[in-house]
Amino acid sequence: MLFYLLIQVLMAVILTEGLTELVIKSEIFKPVRNVFFMLGDWFRKLFSCGYCFSVWAAATVVLLIDTSYPLTGNHWLDLGLMALVVHRLANILHNVIDKYTDKYYDQRYANTIKQ
Repeated sequence: MLFYLLIQVLMAVILTEGLTELVIKSEIFKPVRNVFFMLGDWFRKLFSCGYCFSVWAAATVVLLIDTSYPLTGNHWLDLGLMALVVHRLANILHNVIDKYTDKYYDQRYANTIKQ
């Protein structure tokens, strides 16, 4: 049971981080972002801030794969709390990836990587 929950949380963290990066940074989602930018300032801020978007991405992922641990006895509250946990863990994962791998793929750093 606990092992299954840990696997679910790990999957939710990876999915949240990946979904956030895909929607916020990728060229393929640029037309979608532009549509949301036209809907108003709230959407413009949401779709230009990875930290902000990851809250909603985590909530969606946790809800879709039903990742909850009975902390309070209220299923919806437990899902909300788990979404916040997944959001924070996804941000930590993002920071690790951003610090250690994005520089490797960024063309500005192409000649500075030591082999």
